[in-house]
Amino acid sequence: MINLIVIVISAIVFALLLVWWRWPAFRIWIEAPKYSMLRQERCFDDRNATRTAAGSNRFMPHRDY
Repeated sequence: MINLIVIVISAIVFALLLVWWRWPAFRIWIEAPKYSMLRQERCFDDRNATRTAAGSNRFMPHRDY
C-alpha cells in the first residue's frame, strides 16, 4: 500500500515537472505567486531604504575630504 502511494505521488511530481518543462505558459502561471511576492518585497525594501537613507543623513556629521 505504501509502495503504491509513493509510486502515485512520484508519477504526479514527474508529470508536473514534465508539463513545467515543456510548456512555458504553464511555467509562467505556476511561478506567478513567487514573482508577485518578490515584487512586494522589493517595494518594501525600496521604501525602507529611502526612509533609512533619509534618516541616517540627518544624524551623520558632514565631512569634506
